[in-house]
Amino acid sequence: MTSLVELSAAVNGKRHLGGGDPAVRVTWEKLRTSFWLVPSLMAAAAGVLAMAATWGDLRLAEVDPAEMPVFVFVSTPNGARDVLSTLLSSMITMTSLVFSITMVVLSLAASQFGPRLIRSFMSSPHTQFVLGTFIMTSVYCLIELGSVGSTIEDAKQAFPSVSLGLLLVLISVLVLVSFIHFLARSIVSETLIKRLGMEVTAMVGELDDLPEDRNHQTAAALPEDFEREAISFGPRADGFVQSIDLDGLKDLAEGADVLIAFAFRSGDYVISDGGGISVCPGQNCTPELQERICRMIVIGSRRTATQDPEFAIRHLVEMAVRALSPGVNDPYTAAAVLAQLSAGLAHLMKRALPESLVTGADGRLRIVIPSSTYASVIGAAFNQIRQNAAGKPFVILHLVEAILRIADHVRLPEQCDALEGQLDAALDAANGIDEFDRQAILARAAEARTAIDAARRRAKRAPSAQRS
Repeated sequence: MTSLVELSAAVNGKRHLGGGDPAVRVTWEKLRTSFWLVPSLMAAAAGVLAMAATWGDLRLAEVDPAEMPVFVFVSTPNGARDVLSTLLSSMITMTSLVFSITMVVLSLAASQFGPRLIRSFMSSPHTQFVLGTFIMTSVYCLIELGSVGSTIEDAKQAFPSVSLGLLLVLISVLVLVSFIHFLARSIVSETLIKRLGMEVTAMVGELDDLPEDRNHQTAAALPEDFEREAISFGPRADGFVQSIDLDGLKDLAEGADVLIAFAFRSGDYVISDGGGISVCPGQNCTPELQERICRMIVIGSRRTATQDPEFAIRHLVEMAVRALSPGVNDPYTAAAVLAQLSAGLAHLMKRALPESLVTGADGRLRIVIPSSTYASVIGAAFNQIRQNAAGKPFVILHLVEAILRIADHVRLPEQCDALEGQLDAALDAANGIDEFDRQAILARAAEARTAIDAARRRAKRAPSAQRS
């Protein structure tokens, strides 16, 4: 069995994808991809503005209207209510228009790019701010309509509350023009590909840099009597694993002096009480400990980016696969996706994927959990595109070029192996196409293979590769 004490220094120094409390991150992911949070906060802000504006009306009630600046609205209470009523009616109409436009764009995006990509539109701060602006203005006008004139006489007075309402409506009109421009650009495939590519880059940025001792591999090693001594149980709900609190589980394992092994990871689908969690030794695993372990696993109806390196990649892949379908037949979108994927994967080659081992303070193994590998991540990026691009030389050529771009950034032998496997599969997919196109693909493939071989030699020359 691999020496667990020797592995502890290499493992404990790494944080897991999406640092921080995983449950909090999942909750924040749900909030930031919702349409209600920002509009609700802005509606609450409208109430605060309305109270401040009403206070201003009362303070200026005794001031001579002639002394008011030109931008302060002066009228009788009835005139002020008429203006606010008009503003409120206009804002309700514009708010309905904004929501209708948004729903139409979401429907188009779902049919063209895939329903899972709606998340990208819903998480846009621009869209949430626009909806919040219209709701805030409508709520403000509604509150002021009920308060203006309730405590002052029917004479001309200064109404800063109406001036603020006019300003909010003007801002809403300008925001509407900006929003239409934003929506028109957002349904362009290149814009969406870039946005999803930024999510991939953000995911990669949460990973640690590859250590200097980067060729030292740590393998998940279980005690020889693990299966005989362990007790197994499963999660308490059906659904996708959204996050696993590994830090909390490590504390639990240390307190109970047990080893916890998972057969699933974030992004996998699990069935309630279907197994997948093993605790050794079994005599230390009380029903209370089982419940505490299950509470540290967040399960939901959909996958999230928390602790799932392949999440954002799969969204880009879905765009390419839909573009390659017979009903769409848009190879240029697939080529753009491959270019964006090559950028994200190139950055990933310089990062360390989450470890499958978690050790305690004493160096003893406490958690074993499946983790992504470079081969699985690269496969998630290229497999489905290659399978749907069979017989399409344009897309296969761009796939080979994407591999060539990534090859200049690889650091580990396993990364070279994964890229070489994808290159061989791409050449197999090129069988049966026109010989002229095939020769162009073979020429680029030869360059890619040369780049992979050069990267392999660099990896072998790394200091850690010389260790006995």
